[in-house]
Amino acid sequence: MASSNVKKEKQSVSKMFRNIKSEVKKVTWPTKEDVWQYTLVVLAMCLITSVAIGVLDAVFKFLFNLFA
Repeated sequence: MASSNVKKEKQSVSKMFRNIKSEVKKVTWPTKEDVWQYTLVVLAMCLITSVAIGVLDAVFKFLFNLFA
């Protein structure tokens, strides 16, 4: 009985890897230009968020110093 379970497990593992391989073939990979555009968008959003947090920090620091 144990050998049949091992056989089924090996078959299911190999089937899983075949399924993964077929799914990866279906993926539409981005072009270099797309990757650069996405990278620039991420960097711009990081910069905008950093500036916004810095401005809020300065405003709250001013307000706390005003009332302290």
